[in-house]
Amino acid sequence: MLWTALPLTILLIIFSVTGVQGHQAAMKSLASQENSRLVLALAQVIALEIENVALREDLSVEQVSATALDLERWLSIDHAEAESSVVLLDQNADILFQWGDLLPMGNSSGWLGVSQALAGQHAVVFTSDTMHGEIVAYAPIPNRPWALIIRESWHALTAPLIRYEQVLPFILFIALATSSLILFFGLRYVVQPLHELSLRAARIGQGEFDAAKTSINGVREIEELRGSLHDMAEQVHNHQAALHDYVGAVNHAQEEERARLARELHDETVQSLIALGHKAQMIQRTLTRQPEQIGGRIEEMRQLIAQSIEEIRRFSRALHPHYLEELGLLPSLETLTCDAHAELIVNGTPPPMTPEQTLAFYRIAQEALNNAVRHASANTIRLEFIVEGARTTLRVCDDGKGFAVPTHFTALTQAGHFGLMGMRERAILVGGAFAVVSVPDKGTQVMLTL
Repeated sequence: MLWTALPLTILLIIFSVTGVQGHQAAMKSLASQENSRLVLALAQVIALEIENVALREDLSVEQVSATALDLERWLSIDHAEAESSVVLLDQNADILFQWGDLLPMGNSSGWLGVSQALAGQHAVVFTSDTMHGEIVAYAPIPNRPWALIIRESWHALTAPLIRYEQVLPFILFIALATSSLILFFGLRYVVQPLHELSLRAARIGQGEFDAAKTSINGVREIEELRGSLHDMAEQVHNHQAALHDYVGAVNHAQEEERARLARELHDETVQSLIALGHKAQMIQRTLTRQPEQIGGRIEEMRQLIAQSIEEIRRFSRALHPHYLEELGLLPSLETLTCDAHAELIVNGTPPPMTPEQTLAFYRIAQEALNNAVRHASANTIRLEFIVEGARTTLRVCDDGKGFAVPTHFTALTQAGHFGLMGMRERAILVGGAFAVVSVPDKGTQVMLTL
């Protein structure tokens, strides 16, 4: 507003002043020409009238008096749009005829143009000896020592322009004052708040998430921007807190998983291997003492070896599902549903997927089924794998106790739902959409769409 309104206002004022001054100069030139022609024409008319009276009454020109002339007829030049007067004076500056009231103060001999006209000069001058200024045209009367003076009010001719010119400084003052107020308003309520908002945004980037909490006294739009920035900072802070909680939970879960694997290896696999060592010693003794029992001992040892192999395979499947790469996604999902005693519904053929996408479907299904088995107390669990055109959907449903889903996923970590948070992160990494729908006592649905 400042850099647009102020220059335009100043340009308009300059053009207006220039136009008024140019118009006044043109009007002065026109008025000078018209009054010059008029005073000369009237002087010539009076001279001709004097000659006519002298011929008609058989007098000399010097004997004709002003009263014998029909001056009222010739010198009444009433103008509807101007204030004017006409005065005819003799060589002594005595008034012979007067029309109009526009006369200066003082003795007539001292009036502007009288002495010049009596000296045989004619001209048009502009005077400011009155309040508003006048046009004075004077000329001598041919063959007589008389002077004709025409006075016309310049203010009456140019009153609208003069009033406009007089009010221009006030208009300029208003324009400058308005621009100054606009500048002050812009600096106080736009520029300074934006600078303050920029500084607070930088502080938010450095980790001060409450930097945009307080108002900065700017215009409504900047205050709304500050509020949006504060909301965004809170969301980033919540995301960071959720991420820290999630990373902590993942580390804790890893440690727990390692401890569980260590216990199972120690309690099962290692014990089986110890038992195998004992069986090998017993077989060695049996070979020398009771050869007939060697077959039974070897059978027991073979069974222990098979159990150990199965335990190691179970550990391996828990760490990484090799059969997912060997058999594909659907057989792997079928294995998961069988282990969870769930129903599997397949509609369509799985489209080509990257290994990351296949693993995401498998892990999300595995986690959702484990949650339904461990936490939902569900009577029925159903896994649906549906392919519709370019959309592939995995849905795990149960009729368990359900829970209240937070309005924002960052609150999942606060509620302890780290598994759901991990599923969501897996879905995002492969470009999928993850959703959880649950109502207390009405079951839960976990859905991945790709």
